[in-house]
Amino acid sequence: MNSPLPSMATQLALGLANGTLAGAWHFVSLSWNWPLFAAGKAMAALALQLARFALTGALLLMLAHPGALALLAGMTGFLLARGIAIRRYGGGR
Repeated sequence: MNSPLPSMATQLALGLANGTLAGAWHFVSLSWNWPLFAAGKAMAALALQLARFALTGALLLMLAHPGALALLAGMTGFLLARGIAIRRYGGGR
């Protein structure tokens, strides 16, 4: 049996690694975004916000092509990076 889709282990590893990296970039760039809003540089802040959403969406779309398992693993990695970012940088200091 020869399948055009990557194996389950490959999909899991691909999705988790890429999702974690994308989530880390997404949430670190959020720490660059809020000072722009606070300084009154709304256009720069909105441009960065749009870039964050576009790159995250593009990555999730690319992860959907190998299969649903890669997409789910990518979202798991993204949420893992979110939890790490909240514990490290935010959350009721």
